Amino acid sequence: MRPKSIPHADGLPWLGHMREMAADPAAFMVQLALTHGPLVRFTLMGEQFVLLSDPMMIHDVLVTKANMFPKDDRDLTIMGSLMGYGLLTTNGAQHRTYRKLAQPAFHAKRIVTYGEAMTRYAEATVAEWHGGEIRDINAEMLRTTMYIVAKTLFNTERDAMAGGADAIGEAIHQLQKIADYDFTWSGVIPQWWPNRANRTRNVARQQLYGLIEGMIAERRTAAIGGEVQDQGDLLSMLLLAEDEDGRRLNDREVRDEAINLFVAGHETTSNALTWTWYLLSQHPTVEAKLHAELDRVLDGRTPTLADLEELPYTAQVIKESMRLYPPAWVLNTRLAKEDVILSNETERYHVPKGTKLFIAPYVMHRLPQYFATPAQFRPERFTPEFEKSLPRFAYMPFGGGPRICIGNAFAMMEAQLVLATIAQQYALRLAPDAKVEPEPLITLTAKHGMKMQLIKRTQESGSSQTTPSAEPLPATTQPVFA
Repeated sequence: MRPKSIPHADGLPWLGHMREMAADPAAFMVQLALTHGPLVRFTLMGEQFVLLSDPMMIHDVLVTKANMFPKDDRDLTIMGSLMGYGLLTTNGAQHRTYRKLAQPAFHAKRIVTYGEAMTRYAEATVAEWHGGEIRDINAEMLRTTMYIVAKTLFNTERDAMAGGADAIGEAIHQLQKIADYDFTWSGVIPQWWPNRANRTRNVARQQLYGLIEGMIAERRTAAIGGEVQDQGDLLSMLLLAEDEDGRRLNDREVRDEAINLFVAGHETTSNALTWTWYLLSQHPTVEAKLHAELDRVLDGRTPTLADLEELPYTAQVIKESMRLYPPAWVLNTRLAKEDVILSNETERYHVPKGTKLFIAPYVMHRLPQYFATPAQFRPERFTPEFEKSLPRFAYMPFGGGPRICIGNAFAMMEAQLVLATIAQQYALRLAPDAKVEPEPLITLTAKHGMKMQLIKRTQESGSSQTTPSAEPLPATTQPVFA
């Protein structure tokens, strides 16, 4: 079968589809895939890109031919300049080295020891809540997951970060916005130019770098006889690791790798939980079914890792939430190093050398050939039989292939335990003035936060009853992109 050329979506001269991409990139990409099929070319400010939305071809790009499709160096340079050069922001041998160094922290035998910290910090969050009050749940989840990562991976207690957690969270959000700015203007406006974006960049970077550098300095100070003590956490592993030549990482390398894992380790999970609370607030039948499962299995006690097997609907809720709102909504652009043929069962396409490819989990998760009624929130769809029937890469909230999210099992366990801990005690409702708008930056964030009213729950006679501590507020929401 002779390979086809990739079809092109018509757009404006030179500008191409920049207006649609700037207005709503996720919705634009979904429409491209639905209109043009598994591969389509489009133009952004004179540069050609390809959107790939076929599971078999994605498997080729991320697995069988991964060496032919590295991450685009330009993207990695932009992200590396903001959050250091580590696991997420390097290619080739350097990436493999960083992944090998971090892998033990996410081994199955180790992450099971993190469960207690996850529920403890979720309980600490709830302890500060009061029925009837309104809080920004996005900020609440960001703090909670940040404390969990700080403790489990860096052995840093909540109290040591409490004063700076919100500032660090805001710094990370600003760096995401700067990255979005850089993807458009890098090479046009230098970083030394004294504009607002570069001033924001420098302040945010100093805050994030200062946090991790402070952790490293504490370990150096506590060293005995010049030797850093092994505290059994990720930071100890990085400080004590040696390469094949016996060389240890210098402090800049440790800092960069630690920043990569600190950011990835909490910000994505906090987004997943934020969108889960939003979806539950809009679907009372799903929420009631979740509460019933939690009340039946836990009966008011704090969940443990062993309970997760008895909480299948809780897992289904998280999976369906990450289908509709995958935190990593689009993967880093892949660059074809040479001419490549990509194919599925019926078609073959010629991908020229130098082609830049987008692979978007957000798009894959909304294709009706894989998910019936894709716009609906239906956790029940995620049965074991359904998951087995899905083509690999039709559902990919953690990416895939050799560069799959290193902490995918950590994140899934954390999301379930935090959701179970909090949902036992509270139901959440959108505040009257809540404005819900997804913001697709590096991750899919809530642009205006997520203002919600806290409704205290009670369990009576083994059944679930939601009892507001104050008069419930009418829930209103703005349309979200489809």
